[in-house]
Amino acid sequence: ADELEGGQVHNVTDGSHGHREQDRINRKHIRSEDDFPQSRTFAAGLDFIERNKNEQDWFLQIETFDPHEPFFSPDRFKELYPDHYSDYSGPDFDWLESERGGLVEHARHEYASLLSMCDDRLGHVLDMFDRHEMWEDTMLIVWTDHGFLLGEHESWAKCWAPFYNEVARTPFFVWDPRSAKRGQWREALVQPSIDLGPTLL
Repeated sequence: ADELEGGQVHNVTDGSHGHREQDRINRKHIRSEDDFPQSRTFAAGLDFIERNKNEQDWFLQIETFDPHEPFFSPDRFKELYPDHYSDYSGPDFDWLESERGGLVEHARHEYASLLSMCDDRLGHVLDMFDRHEMWEDTMLIVWTDHGFLLGEHESWAKCWAPFYNEVARTPFFVWDPRSAKRGQWREALVQPSIDLGPTLL
């Protein structure tokens, strides 16, 4: 796990070196944006929707794992943050794997770039709903299971007690064509990680 101390991130040995080595190997096979695991997952989901959009009673879950370490994204998403990247002259990294003093701000921008990629890919799903007028008869739920601390509260990652809002308050929105409610907020207790599966079933 990575720890933040006095504005600096320090790595604590956590046995994940093998995963990081595998990540380096996997990246050798990423030659274009379409080769990213997130891109391939969304492409498979969009293909399913295209083939089944006129069918009834289908269910699709697109689970991309991102945004997650490593914060690895194509350059075009980093270009959305020119104030940081145009002046950044530090080491290239997107996975804090050794002592990286003073680079928390860069890690935050790497995270933001990956999050922008997630937004872009979700946009493809929304575009398909528009293109095929699926809003009339198809439910859409967007949710993520947890947030991520990027140095806030002098903490890093997700498993910290208490569960701060940055971790616990996650995006969760639902389009249900039966009610067609839009642009509304709910103050009732919602626990999608517990209730979502049983509710849908």
